[in-house]
Amino acid sequence: QVVDYAGVDVFQGDLDLYLYNDLGDTIVEFSNLISEFEYITVPADGDYFIVVNAYEGSSKYVLNLNGVSAANITQQNSVDFKVGEAIIKFKANTQVNNFKASHQQMQLSHAKTTRAALGKFEISDKTSVLNLSGKATSPDFLAVLKQKNFASYQKIKTLREIKRLKMRDDIEYAEPNYIYKALQVPDDTFYNLQWHYPAINLPQAWDITTGSRVGSDVIVAVVDTGVFLAHPELSGQLVNGYDFIADVQNAADGDGIDPNPDDPGDGAQLSNSSWHGTHVAGTVAALSNNTSGVAGVAWQSKIMPLRVLGTQGGTDYDIRQAIRYAAGLDNDSRTVPAQKADIINLSLGGGGYSQASQDTYMAVRSAGVIVVAAAGNENTSQLSYPASYNGVVSVSATDFANNRAPYSNFGTTVDIAAPGGNQGVDLNNDNYGDGVLSTLVDDSSGSRVGVLNFYQGTSMAAPHVAGVFALMRAVYPALSPDEVDAALASGVITTDLGAAGRDDVYGHGLIDALKAVQEAQRIENGGTPPLRPALIVATPNKLVLGNTSEAILMLSNLGDEPASITSVIDDANWLTVEASNVDATSQLGDYLVTINRSALSTTPASYLGTITFNLSTGGPLYVEVFMDVGLVEKAGNVGMIYMLLFDENYNFVDQVSSADDGNGNYNYRFDGVIAGNYRIIGGSDIDNDIFICQLAEACGGYPTINALTTVTVSDSDITGLNFIVDLLANFAASSSSANTHTGFSGFKRRVDPLMDNKQLSR
Repeated sequence: QVVDYAGVDVFQGDLDLYLYNDLGDTIVEFSNLISEFEYITVPADGDYFIVVNAYEGSSKYVLNLNGVSAANITQQNSVDFKVGEAIIKFKANTQVNNFKASHQQMQLSHAKTTRAALGKFEISDKTSVLNLSGKATSPDFLAVLKQKNFASYQKIKTLREIKRLKMRDDIEYAEPNYIYKALQVPDDTFYNLQWHYPAINLPQAWDITTGSRVGSDVIVAVVDTGVFLAHPELSGQLVNGYDFIADVQNAADGDGIDPNPDDPGDGAQLSNSSWHGTHVAGTVAALSNNTSGVAGVAWQSKIMPLRVLGTQGGTDYDIRQAIRYAAGLDNDSRTVPAQKADIINLSLGGGGYSQASQDTYMAVRSAGVIVVAAAGNENTSQLSYPASYNGVVSVSATDFANNRAPYSNFGTTVDIAAPGGNQGVDLNNDNYGDGVLSTLVDDSSGSRVGVLNFYQGTSMAAPHVAGVFALMRAVYPALSPDEVDAALASGVITTDLGAAGRDDVYGHGLIDALKAVQEAQRIENGGTPPLRPALIVATPNKLVLGNTSEAILMLSNLGDEPASITSVIDDANWLTVEASNVDATSQLGDYLVTINRSALSTTPASYLGTITFNLSTGGPLYVEVFMDVGLVEKAGNVGMIYMLLFDENYNFVDQVSSADDGNGNYNYRFDGVIAGNYRIIGGSDIDNDIFICQLAEACGGYPTINALTTVTVSDSDITGLNFIVDLLANFAASSSSANTHTGFSGFKRRVDPLMDNKQLSR
């Protein structure tokens, strides 16, 4: 938490967060936002160096480890990006030509302010080339990094230039040009039956439609490695596409952007290419009912091949140009298709949130195009893009038994599941691994020949969903992205798997082609889309209180159908939950969560409790509460602790400095206190602004800072006035800011300890 980012304290600054490997020579993750909070997700267990870098100015900060739910992190960064490149979106009134004139070292792909541009710049060996002196890690560190790992050095230099661009008044945002990869998990070659179609009731759906539409074709854009245009199973199934790979070396076809989406292969030698886009395209709409080959899901629809993945993967910028083209929007090809796509399939992905991409996907959605993406094959709940963007349907993968495929990603952004296969088993006993069979290429002879092959992956699951959406568009041409979302949420186009209702493994369930086509028919025939079912969520979805004693939990319904909380139960004697500001009928609203440590051992320890909200919808909602007693891991110290003595009306009486006994224990003593009632508060003042108990500073009071109790003094010494001093932070709060979290701006301390009584403000 960058406490002084908002400029509410003495310091104002912008801090960034970096993660390096255990040798300190390789960048692993980063967060370089311009905001109050920076987040990093550690990719795996191990030893790392954490660097908090003052990009501009200075600030107090709180570094919180393992205390923030991954579900609250909406932006994920990846170090897999192009060095010397940035995605730049200029503000509407910017004179881009003036920018280009003053930044001649920067090459821009275009000078428009209506969409993001690709900026290219040289990475100089000089550490000061980007004119960031005093705004980043010391040059000594860069010099060492340059010697140890030149690639990481180049990435840091690229990130610094991007951050410099972010700070400009004429730039709306600047971000890395992330590299995405194809998401299939290919294995051996097989030829056999397509078990994955009966698994989603596709033959029954074909009795209603096979993808033809009166008046115009249904078009699915396959944004991928391109397509082997001469594959016999794709004959007559393609409309004109485009090659959007701008880097000639990555394109491997002799040029950059061009109108030819034919896939020349992405391998370094024969029999080493993935032919990934050809496999995906075959699942969507391979030529069918022709007594040979395989069938496509929507075999009377058409495929728009768009090439974005080359020998080195594909950049975020190139992918964005392709989806803009597919949706009939302005793009770097300076052309649009004769008919825009109905659905876009993205069987690709990687780390790295991009605001430019999020904006583009929302623009494509506004154009009425439905976007489907593979959830990823890392067997993780970490966010993968583009599947995790708002407005994109994220598809996880199932195996022959309708269980989650072992590689499939899962998590809060998964919307739906579809067959992706598992070639490591043969559950249907056909003597072949249970992969997804589709079109592929054999180039072992030196010439490309169309063949069939089994692949597995969420890349194979996504085109099943894209093809089913094409069938829906065939019977209901006006099908909108909002109607798709409503149908998913209501469960009318899926078969529920896993936990009842939506879950993080299968989303809203396994796609059911028959149900989907029937739902499209119902809407087309005058029905209305179903209401979204009730979905009660907690914000935040878990509470990490540390040594604080209370927090507010907000319960809300994200669905259209009504629902209510029937009862609230906690499972710990130190935990209390009570309604604070709730609706009388639904009992939704704010709940006050209070911690009482008095009955617990004083031995430092961590505790976990669970709050159970029983719901009228049947399923309970669980919220975990984490809290500490004492300083569980006492290391280092919190600096000088000023002890302030107030009367019962908060008038200042005395101030002393505490003595550090080590191991996190501090002693204090007030002498010559006259009879009366008093309150005791202690805290640090790390920014020397004369106020203690502000965010990122240690703070405590007797017995707790949130419920100060008066101490009555008569004619004898009082001992045992112990309390916990803890760092103030608002990681657990859902929407509080640095101004409002503590409820006060701190307690003013005395500068000169020899001064007499002063009236102090609370």
